Amino acid sequence: MRITRHKRQILLFLVAILVPAGVLLGLMGRIVYQDRELAAKRAVDQRHAAVDQVRRELSSRLEAIKLQEINRLMRSPNSGMARRSENSAVIFTARLENDRLVLPWDAATQPDSPVSKEFAQHRQEGEAQEFVKKDYAAAAVAYRMALASARSPLESGEARLLLARTLSKTSNTEEASRQYRVLLNDSGEARDEQGVGFRFYAAERLLNLRSEPDVVLAFLSKEVNGDGQLAPPELYMVRTLLDSFPIAQTAQLRQRLSGRIAQIEQAEALARDFPRVRAQVESGAAASPVWVPYGGEPWLITITSPQPPLPGLVLAVSSSKVAPPGVKLRTHVSEGDALGEAFPGMRVEWSDNRLLQTAGQGVPIGIWLAVLALVLGVAVFGGYLLLRDVNRDVRMTEVRSQFVASVSHELKTPLTAIRMFAETLAMGRTRDEQTKCEYLETIVGESERLARLVDNVLDFSKIEQGKKIYRLRPTRLEEVAGSAVRAMQFPLAQQGFRLHFSVEEEMPELEADSDAIEQAILNLLTNAMKYSGDAREIDLRLEARNGDAVIEVADHGLGISPDEQKHVFEKFYRAPSHESRLIAGTGLGLTLVAHIAKAHGGRVEVESALGSGSTFSILIPIKANT
Repeated sequence: MRITRHKRQILLFLVAILVPAGVLLGLMGRIVYQDRELAAKRAVDQRHAAVDQVRRELSSRLEAIKLQEINRLMRSPNSGMARRSENSAVIFTARLENDRLVLPWDAATQPDSPVSKEFAQHRQEGEAQEFVKKDYAAAAVAYRMALASARSPLESGEARLLLARTLSKTSNTEEASRQYRVLLNDSGEARDEQGVGFRFYAAERLLNLRSEPDVVLAFLSKEVNGDGQLAPPELYMVRTLLDSFPIAQTAQLRQRLSGRIAQIEQAEALARDFPRVRAQVESGAAASPVWVPYGGEPWLITITSPQPPLPGLVLAVSSSKVAPPGVKLRTHVSEGDALGEAFPGMRVEWSDNRLLQTAGQGVPIGIWLAVLALVLGVAVFGGYLLLRDVNRDVRMTEVRSQFVASVSHELKTPLTAIRMFAETLAMGRTRDEQTKCEYLETIVGESERLARLVDNVLDFSKIEQGKKIYRLRPTRLEEVAGSAVRAMQFPLAQQGFRLHFSVEEEMPELEADSDAIEQAILNLLTNAMKYSGDAREIDLRLEARNGDAVIEVADHGLGISPDEQKHVFEKFYRAPSHESRLIAGTGLGLTLVAHIAKAHGGRVEVESALGSGSTFSILIPIKANT
């Protein structure tokens, strides 16, 4: 029967809790799956929108830069190519001649015109005096005449460089240094046939003379950080000259120079690879300009149509400097989003978390799990409460059944004794007056026992209904206890018990319900008789202690375990020991004792140990009742 009920409870739990929870789990899983699908679709759409926005913004910036460069070159078509753009994103702007890319520094190295005849004669005479006759003074005079006859920056720079060289040979280093300084400050773009400006030769010779190194360093810094387009040989020469200075002093300058050399080398590679790049630019859609990426950290290359007086231009722009914030432009990578036909081979790499945040804008999985855990927790807790109520109802049903059986047994025992002795007396079978008196005392004792049992049941019923009323009057405890002792004399004597009754002198008078107090004492004495085992000694003591009137009933019998002591005052409760099961009882006696004590403003205490007996104490405050 118990196994069947246990299985029924498990089935009830499964049906009432786990099945709805499983359905809920399935629905929530479906919602989570649909939410993820919607979030993924939103992420794709927003990613496409973000790429379109980047494309439009990048195209707008590049077109603005292109127009700015065209306007700059329109204002100064002759010298504009030789100077770097004011926009730091522009790497260079080069001319397109037929199918050849003419880089700015290539155009600057071409001589403007042949040297004049007079200049050539003086230069030839100076060289003859310097190298053939070793007459450096006469050579210096010839070079001065060449300088005076110079008609172009090229002739002037060359003559001044030759003059300074000759002066240094005559040990006139001060005048030679002055001529070199003049060349350093020359803003002209005169270069020799190697593409090296004369000012760089002047800087080199000043260092050789060990004269004014700070001036040379300032010149090199100005050239590296300036806006002029330096030819590759000039950059390499600057790098060589910087080796004459401590690395710590020129670290930043060297880093800047390395960047410009890398740009020059990449530009030279672009010039060699230009036919392929031009084919990519011209293969794009005519409706929108095409910018072709080139290099590792790609440059964006485009070609403009000729606009007199300007020829066709090739514009190179740094992609890292025109990319919108949070975006990196990459080539030759498999990841990232393609920018489309206007930027062939170019992909967008998102360096911020905006797309990651967009993809996760659905309800986070953590919230779903938290909601699921909460719902399952509530469901399981509800199932626990349901099972607890069911088990409590089952226990209460069992207790009530046990109570009915116990009451029936308790009622039948005195009734049987009363009937038996009454019939014996009615049939006149008593042999003498003493036996007749014993039978009558037994009938009276069993009747009182029956009355106490009925009173307990009725009082418990009134307590359960909240109708129990206690009438407090001035009461002397010794009189109430004495009445209870007299009522128990015959049952105690009949079972061989000895009751030791002691009263402390001058016990105070209390406000109490004498009948209820007597009933509580009788219940404690009855319990002491039941659970004394083989012991036959019971103590009843009355005393005043710590402001309380104390009624103590002590036995020397079975005792109560510590775990059971906190339950003994519960209704219908009986200790689940083997000895307790053999003792008749309803489990109401101690419950009534506790209720009576509480109604008088007091309490009940128990001290017990297994095998050493138990002591029950009713403590009623004296002050509250005087």
